[in-house]
Formats: sequence, structure tokens, C-alpha cells
Amino acid sequence: MEIIIAIIVVVAGTAIWYANRKTGIDVNQDGKVDLADAKAAVEKTVEAVAEVADANKDGKVDVADVKVVATKAKAAVKKTATKAKATVKKAATKTASTRGRKPKTSA
Repeated sequence: MEIIIAIIVVVAGTAIWYANRKTGIDVNQDGKVDLADAKAAVEKTVEAVAEVADANKDGKVDVADVKVVATKAKAAVKKTATKAKATVKKAATKTASTRGRKPKTSA
């Protein structure tokens, strides 16, 4: 459960940063960083996420949109995991070969 919460926090933080990356910390451009900037950052992020998440472009985010986004996210995670496994295997092979022995193979 803690892992899921951590993932949600990281994703939310990344979404806020990504949606506001052009304006920097002073989101509302009033010359100071305060609670109003945090509110503006969250509102801008919600708008950006809603725009991206509205897969069928009907103006609202519903179950059908969530299914599409989840399917795309699952495919992206699977692709990233496959690349990571290949990188780890390559690194293990390289490390083992420098020690003069064969790497263990996993089933």
C-alpha cells in the first residue's frame, strides 16, 4: 500500500512540474511565490491532465477515458520494464565477464 501511495505522490508531483515547467515557481507571474502560486499550479495541472486524459475528446473524463489511459500506461510500463531487464542483464554479463566467470542465468 505504501508503494502505491509513493507512486501516486511521484506521479502527481511530476504532473505538477510538467504542466508548469515553462512558468517556473512563480506560476501566476505576480513576482512572488506564495499559496496563490500553489493553487494556480494545481489548477493548471488539473486542466492539463484533463486535456490529456480525455482520450475520446468528448469534454469530460469518464471510465472509457480511464481505460484508454490505463491501457497506454500499462503498455509503456511493460516496454520500460523489458528495456530495464535487458540493461540489467547486459550489465551483469559485463560485470561477470570482467571477473573471469560466467553470469548466472535466471529461468
